[in-house]
Order: sequence, then C-alpha cells, then structure tokens
Amino acid sequence: MMEIIKINQLTKKYGGTTEVLKGIDLTVHQGEVFGFVGHNGAGKSTLIHTITGIINKSSGSFEIMGFPDKQIDKAKKEMGVMPDISNLYEHMKGIHFLRYMGELVGDQRSKKDYESLMKDVGLEGAEKKKIKSYSFGMKKKISIAQALLGNPNLIILDEPTSGLDPESAIKIRKLVTRLQEQGKTILLTSHNLDEIDKVSDRVGILSDGVIKKLGTPRQLKEEMEAGLSISIRTKPILQEDYIQVLSKKLEMDLNFVETKKEYTLLNVASDNDIPKLSIELIDSGVLLYEIKVEQRSLEDVFMNT
Repeated sequence: MMEIIKINQLTKKYGGTTEVLKGIDLTVHQGEVFGFVGHNGAGKSTLIHTITGIINKSSGSFEIMGFPDKQIDKAKKEMGVMPDISNLYEHMKGIHFLRYMGELVGDQRSKKDYESLMKDVGLEGAEKKKIKSYSFGMKKKISIAQALLGNPNLIILDEPTSGLDPESAIKIRKLVTRLQEQGKTILLTSHNLDEIDKVSDRVGILSDGVIKKLGTPRQLKEEMEAGLSISIRTKPILQEDYIQVLSKKLEMDLNFVETKKEYTLLNVASDNDIPKLSIELIDSGVLLYEIKVEQRSLEDVFMNT
C-alpha cells in the first residue's frame, strides 16, 4: 500500500525555544481517511501548515506522495488544502471565485460541473451571491470546494464542519465518504469526536506536540480499559447485594455501578460473561427485558489521554 504521507521525527520550534511539534512520527496510506484530534494548541494546525509548506520545519523530515520535504512544491500539484476562510476573495461571487481558483490549478471543468461542486458541498442556490454575503458556515463550505479543485489525490481538511448546522455537517461527512470511494486520501482535523469516529479509518490523538494515541477508532476504544459496561432492565430491579451473590455463584467478576431508573448498570470482564449472566437471571425467575452494552466513545478515549 502506497504511503501518501510519511513523517519522521518532525519538530517545529518558534523563537528557538517554544517547541510546538516534538518529534512526530506518522504514516498515512493511500485511500485512507485519517482523523486528527486534539485540544486547542495541541499542534494540529502547525502540523498541517508544516507538511503543506506554509511554514518551515525545525528538524526531522516528511514525504508527501513520495516527494521529500525539499520538493514540496511538486507534491502540491497533487494536494488539495482547505484554506482559512479569511483568505477568500469576498468581493467575488461564489461560482466566479471557484472558476478563478480552478483556472490557477488547471481545473478544466465546465460551468455545470462547478455548479455541481457547489451543490456537493451544500451551496446550491448561492452560486451568484458574493462571498461577503455568505454566512460563516457557507464560507466553510466554499473553502472545502476550493480544496477539491484540480482533482487532488490528497485532500487536507482542517475543521471542515465547525460552524455548520447538523444537516450540512452530515452532507460534508457523506462527501468525505464519496471522495474516499474515489480513491482519495483524506487528512482531517475536527473537535467533533463523533464525526471523527464515523468517517476515519485511523485516528491520531495529538497532545502537547506528540501523538499520544494512534489506531482505528475501535482499537482505541477497546484499549482504553479491560471489561465492559452493561445496563440490564429487569423486574425486579437488581440490587447491589444480589449482584455480589451472583458474582460468587457464577465465579464471575460482576461489579455493581448504580441503579438508574429501571436499569441496573454493571461492569463485567468480557462479553463472554453476558450469556451466562442472562441464563442465570432467567433460571432464577428474574424477568429479563433488555441487556445493552454501553459502548465507549472516542470522547472517553480523548478525555483519558
């Protein structure tokens, strides 16, 4: 599998002392959606600005689509980067802006195709409106459209859905999925951890200039801690002393957490304990209505990193 991004011990210092990136190692493969998360100041934007040639690295190295960092200008021809909305030409109409920027990168698509692109990002009906009249969310959308000009193989999206309404955010997530289906590689950052969980093949959690966690969303959630949290709806509601008795009888590590409304929350060692527990409850005359595994989230992983 081709390595689209390869980063080795990348560092970035400001003023010779303030180290923002502290030895980043990372590989992103072709066709992958890679999600970066981290609190403000963690170094996400600095990393993107460094590998796209906006700012210079302090040490280390990186390659983009096989081109070393010294040849970043060659890699830029295959790269689409979502610009900051403050860099948009606000005096231009949306469709004219995209056609102008498209000409700069040799994008030969027709007017109809530009209109289709605006529709893809949720700007249908705003083609002839000046960008200065756009809302914050609309400006984010046209920035995403600009990143797609020139049919790039690598697309870098920095906070693409921040400031968007839920419906628009869903459309952008679907667009990311379609781009991946076309073989594109996508690097994106977001504060929306649920969004990152849904669209990313792998996730890197950046904290204090280093990657603290790296893996698929499922791996990161499973590695967080041993055991599972489950909620059980029964009649009668299970009490703590009864759970202790069951734990000894079944030779199972059952831990009572709390009773919440009509559910009893428990921790069990693994999902293999759930069938044994279910059979015992039913054989004991307990009416069992529902067992739910409480799924961990990337938010849980992030807060415990």
